[in-house]
Amino acid sequence: MINLYDLKPNLVNIISTMSSLTNMEYAVFNTKAELVSSTQIYLKMKGKNVHSASIEEVLNQGNVIVNKPGHMKSCIGCRFVNNCPSTIEMLSCIKLNGDPIGVVSLTSFSLEGHNMIEENIRIYMDILENISSLISMFALNENSKKHTHILRKVIDELIEDVPNDCLIVDKKGFFTHCNKGIQYLFSYCDFYTQTIDLMFPKDISNWIIHSINPSKKYCIFEGFQGTIYSTPLKMEGEIVGYILKLEKDKKILSSSLQQDYLGYIISNNRKMNTIKEMIKRIANSSSSVLITGCTGTGKEMVAKAIHNISNRSNHPFVPINCANIPESLFESELFGYEEGAFTGARKGGKLGIFEMANGGTIFLDEIGELPQHLQAKLLRVLQENTIQRLGSIVSIPINTRVIAATNQNLESLIDQDKFRNDLFYRLNVIPIHLPPLNERLDDIEILTSHFIDKYNKKLNKNINDMFSVI
Repeated sequence: MINLYDLKPNLVNIISTMSSLTNMEYAVFNTKAELVSSTQIYLKMKGKNVHSASIEEVLNQGNVIVNKPGHMKSCIGCRFVNNCPSTIEMLSCIKLNGDPIGVVSLTSFSLEGHNMIEENIRIYMDILENISSLISMFALNENSKKHTHILRKVIDELIEDVPNDCLIVDKKGFFTHCNKGIQYLFSYCDFYTQTIDLMFPKDISNWIIHSINPSKKYCIFEGFQGTIYSTPLKMEGEIVGYILKLEKDKKILSSSLQQDYLGYIISNNRKMNTIKEMIKRIANSSSSVLITGCTGTGKEMVAKAIHNISNRSNHPFVPINCANIPESLFESELFGYEEGAFTGARKGGKLGIFEMANGGTIFLDEIGELPQHLQAKLLRVLQENTIQRLGSIVSIPINTRVIAATNQNLESLIDQDKFRNDLFYRLNVIPIHLPPLNERLDDIEILTSHFIDKYNKKLNKNINDMFSVI
């Protein structure tokens, strides 16, 4: 049953407006005869306590007119018996789906008001019944919101028990429900917008949105290789959304994946081969890694290789670009938040990046852009292996390896007081510096051949080398 206290802001607006229009006093009570809201004059004259017998009479009868307050049968036992400050009172039952949920009162404390109501009794009763209906409408809306919230909670609980990663989206591709597996796999999408257009390649998102029957598709894209099952949700013959299940390919052996990820680092250069060997040696370490190098040297590729050949490879690899997130959102994205932590906070709260990456690896790209107040919080995470969500006082233990990357000179930023010295040494436990291509001239030919072959397949072309086009 709805609680009228949930409607208090609406009740205050209704009561103050009607009091100004009619020059009468109003009050609303719940079924326990508790005053929920009233005008100031009503509160001053009659206080918070009300004679419960009079409220019970209204709940049973629907409408009651007390023309001689303090001197009627229902007034027996009231503290105002024979001495009521009211000159006349009209009460109407508030109902939701036929069941009483409270009472609204229209009252006058003056002889003038008494005469006005008595002479226009039908008009004032209509006003009171309309107020009662308006409150019922607000209650119905609040009840619907509660039912919707309960339904969302039920669906969220149900899809958590699904063995595969599961996602529910509306007909435009914005997702409404997902389980933790999806949050891990597509954690980066929530920084921008929750839509499959940013989760899947364009051809896959188009296939989902334009499918009218249950179907499946084998897909390979970054972070996923397997089958996506799409089931349209229909209401009265119209598609209103889709249920998506992602089933990872179990036939892929971890050893071949490890080899593939190292193979993605295409090079015959001595320095790069030394880095590949280093990746193998340090992969299973829990120590932080700092990857430095110019833009385009492959810092994220190296970070993924470290993760995917490590003993953390069955857990999430969660990348975050520190330069792309507004500073005001940074803390909530890194550490998450509790429900009600701030205006607009999602119901149920939200996992932060560190929780999503628990057991796996978090990749902090462009670490030099991390705001200074968050540098201290990141340092604390590295020292204590715990995080604290916004709006919470509970520390959550985490087991997350941190790999950071930057194209900036952090030591120079330290000299300028833009980066913490103690954080630098916590991140720089295992340093990896990637040389730019102008220091790897022997890789130009192999890289050229690789990209020509890659885009021949992608664009259905037949280019033999960089100087000829067929």
